[in-house]
Amino acid sequence: MNILEYAWTNFSSVSGVDQSRFRLVLSETSARPAVGLEGEGFVVKVPVPRKEKEGVVSVQGLFADADDQGWAMLWRLFRASLYHAAFHVAYGNLKPLARWAKGKERFPAIFTVSLLEDYRITLAAREKWPGVMTDVAYANAVGAMRMPELDDIENRGLRTSAKMLASLWGVSPAKGGRVDEDQAILALTEKVRGMVENSVEDPENPLLPKAADLVYSQFNKVVLPQIPAFPHTEAHSGDSLFRDHLEAKKGKGGPKLAGALAAIGVEGGGVELPDEPEFKDTFAALQDAHAKRQRAIEYYSKLMASTRLDGVSFPDGDYAAFLRARADLAGPIRNIKNQLLAIKNVADEEPGKLSGQVDIPMAMQVIASGSQRSDVFIREEPILKDEAWAILVDASRSVSKSSMEMRGIATCLAEVASAVMRERSRWALYGFNDSLQIVKDFDEPYSMEAKSRIGGLSQKGGTYLPDALSVASRALNSRPIESKYLVVVSDCLPTGYAGIEEELVEKVKDAGKMGVMLVGIGVESPEVKKYFKVNSVLDTPYEMMKFFTKAYMELSGAPES
Repeated sequence: MNILEYAWTNFSSVSGVDQSRFRLVLSETSARPAVGLEGEGFVVKVPVPRKEKEGVVSVQGLFADADDQGWAMLWRLFRASLYHAAFHVAYGNLKPLARWAKGKERFPAIFTVSLLEDYRITLAAREKWPGVMTDVAYANAVGAMRMPELDDIENRGLRTSAKMLASLWGVSPAKGGRVDEDQAILALTEKVRGMVENSVEDPENPLLPKAADLVYSQFNKVVLPQIPAFPHTEAHSGDSLFRDHLEAKKGKGGPKLAGALAAIGVEGGGVELPDEPEFKDTFAALQDAHAKRQRAIEYYSKLMASTRLDGVSFPDGDYAAFLRARADLAGPIRNIKNQLLAIKNVADEEPGKLSGQVDIPMAMQVIASGSQRSDVFIREEPILKDEAWAILVDASRSVSKSSMEMRGIATCLAEVASAVMRERSRWALYGFNDSLQIVKDFDEPYSMEAKSRIGGLSQKGGTYLPDALSVASRALNSRPIESKYLVVVSDCLPTGYAGIEEELVEKVKDAGKMGVMLVGIGVESPEVKKYFKVNSVLDTPYEMMKFFTKAYMELSGAPES
């Protein structure tokens, strides 16, 4: 199971929410998780562990050696982040504390609400999910170990909030030179802990706003310049408290882990964490995925050498967004699949097959004669034409306000390509703006990961269409296949540098000289007619399906029915 499948399965289980009511985005570029609302559902972004360079892995801004010990630490932190976000979805209820926060100073109020709600949802999840609490406590302990000596923080507001955070979660450092201050904070957080415990099942419990008053009172006439929160939880402001390096051997937690477990009511928790087979499996999956991505990036970087594109990357995964787009367009997708498969299949007339539909007249003759012949079947299996597709979807800012949903178009075309091509090496899908995004490469399967990248497509940057067309044409032309089709979905309004329109005309000609057959789909824009011989201006995915079938027949030379 790869990381995406693991995250999706575990988040669905712990959150307990129907998959139609959340979006889970796994990000390699984000340092902190985020939980928000979108309509009636949730949007959750969780940083995934990544390989930074040879011998180094990271997550949540923390770097570690790429060995078993370092990976075990980062994987536990990733799981804690995933579980914490799922707790918000399953048990979160900010309305009572939001009412309490009205009219209060912003940073102290946000810190108070975040502190109490994070603690409450963790306690709420404790009974049903005791097995995940060790990871949560471990993440708290590692977070505390990344903090500086708290007594050395000069700003009183920041020092107080950091100490309250550590104290509530049971990971306070040993008492230093501010004994009276530490004792006062410890007494306060012990009282708050009990009040929140009594409010777990009922966020409307009057004890909860009273607990908030106690926390907020610590910032009377005190400036709070930032909002401390452990790195596996959401960031509500800039956060300078947590160091970016921690030796793996120090990440075992020690006494802090025991205190963190006790703070959330997990009794008998030890300080030694067992190794798990999951660690090696997921580490191997990460290394394999990283190696494949690096090979792809190196390959496409060479193809891009003579272009103005600013790099190549893989979009963040948003599998839920893909599922929604596919469900919304199930009808058009099904129709075009059926039509194109009918065009593509060439019946094999070889007689005597042992499977397929029964030839009724032949079968009657065999029965009447008592013959042992078995050639009474009509073959159902088609012979597939030798062809390859590349799909190039505009992910630039210029189409961001279009009513046409680019993600939906990409979903339609990908689903059709997957059904018609049969072999994964016969098609690829790219997004482009002023860089290139590999959504599905020729050399990878149309997997959950590739589908999630479709969901992660977003509009930003310039429209470097001629450059992206050049790269996609070269990648497509490298396939040792007779018929090659490049489908370009864009508003065909190239922007980004002087002479870009003339450049596009030249790149279209170059693609034709390679033998690549081009199909231009103009997204609510007639400009597509200026560049592509086979073209259509579309307003809906339904229109695209109808046009695409006709265009395919025209280019492939198939007779229209």
